[in-house]
Amino acid sequence: MSAKELTILKKSQSLITGNMTREQVDLIKKTVAIGASDDELKMFLYTSNRTGLDPLARQIYFLKRKVWNKSKNTYDEKVSIQSSIDGFRVVAERSGNYAGQDEPEFEEDSNGNLALCKIKIYKFSPNGERYQAAVGVAYWNEYCPQQGQDFMWRKMPHTMLAKVAEALALRKAFPADLSGLYTK
Repeated sequence: MSAKELTILKKSQSLITGNMTREQVDLIKKTVAIGASDDELKMFLYTSNRTGLDPLARQIYFLKRKVWNKSKNTYDEKVSIQSSIDGFRVVAERSGNYAGQDEPEFEEDSNGNLALCKIKIYKFSPNGERYQAAVGVAYWNEYCPQQGQDFMWRKMPHTMLAKVAEALALRKAFPADLSGLYTK
């Protein structure tokens, strides 16, 4: 094996975290983490491994988008690692302390428009008693995307706002497990 091939092999092995094969890592880079540099992919795989979320099951996402930089008067690329709501649920369930949640509570404004959603999350105490661990409150005007990016929010407003409220509550209830991880 040449020195160059050995360097490539070592680099590819260093990308692999957990029990992922090189083929799985390559598949992630081609499909889930498109455009990721090796360092960005390392961070993504580290976060995936730390949280126990599976990128191939769409529990965790790598996103790269262009963000306007006023001082440079140009676009910069910004990487974001995000989880689906299913990923948050998996983390909570795996904790062994997750004791369910109430159904979403919705409130409307004075014009009858959806204003907020509230969800309560429960955990088990060390002695096995169920208690309310957190409440997530999501306000429509804070989370609904701008016009043109809000198709699903207009199509299924209650579902979308409930997912945000649930994610907020799960982050509060399981901060050590979900820190640094956000939902789309």
